[in-house]
Amino acid sequence: MKKFYLITLFLVAIGIVSLGFTNNQSDEKHPDVDWSIGCQDCHAEETPDIYKAWENSSHGMVNFGCYICHGDGEVTFYSQGSDATCGGCHAGQLVEFEKTKFNSCYDCHNGHTLKFHNE
Repeated sequence: MKKFYLITLFLVAIGIVSLGFTNNQSDEKHPDVDWSIGCQDCHAEETPDIYKAWENSSHGMVNFGCYICHGDGEVTFYSQGSDATCGGCHAGQLVEFEKTKFNSCYDCHNGHTLKFHNE
């Protein structure tokens, strides 16, 4: 059973990563940076409040990387993730969300803490 769980988790992770690189076609560009430095190292220094919010979130606690929502930064960059990317893990919530009047997961959720805006 544990092996099945790990394989399923791995396949879901692969699906999320592929969604992050195929959805949200965008002409946005990440600011020019030293690409030898990882996202976390740079953002911990350059945008410490945003980095700390992510680090303390459920995604940060399991090291759910920036690239999953924002692309790799060099070739593909999205300033905001997409609902389809969220749906890679949160498919059940996405089905319920589609029944609401909202346009995006981010209408209610902060993009880095993932908490509701009124929390």
